[in-house]
Amino acid sequence: MKDSQARLVQELVLYAASAALSSLVLFMGLRHLDPNRDASKKALAQKKEIAKRLGRPLIQTNQYEDIIACDVINPDHIEVEFDSIGGLENIKNALYELVILPLKRPELFSSGKLLTPQKGVLLYGPPGTGKTMLAKALAKESGAVFINVRMSNLMSKWFGDAQKLGKLLSVVKLS
Repeated sequence: MKDSQARLVQELVLYAASAALSSLVLFMGLRHLDPNRDASKKALAQKKEIAKRLGRPLIQTNQYEDIIACDVINPDHIEVEFDSIGGLENIKNALYELVILPLKRPELFSSGKLLTPQKGVLLYGPPGTGKTMLAKALAKESGAVFINVRMSNLMSKWFGDAQKLGKLLSVVKLS
């Protein structure tokens, strides 16, 4: 009787060890086959750098937030300034008055409805006219974080992913 109980316990331990080893091999294999593994590592490094820059602790994010975190550019790493952009003097002056001045001197824009800062600026035009360069220079001059969103990052073959990324992008607020 004791011999059969010992054998039963031995088999249960063997089955448990076998199941644990199988699940570990399956977990590691699936993790290794993950197509987004490199992007996740890059996103984690980017999130750590952003948290360090902002002086905040590292927060837990989901996979959609990680995709957007890869596109965040620190203003200290941007090399474009308004002085390096040729022409467009009227546009540069307007952007300085509408965006940079309210960010650098908020006390000037705190009273009255007419003096409230703009909520956004729309840059439009054909490709190659300097819209992205102006946005980068604007981020550099104002010290704001620049999110360089590419259309390829917003598109997904899975139903609902593009909507989730678009929704997430519309509520992103970095201070």
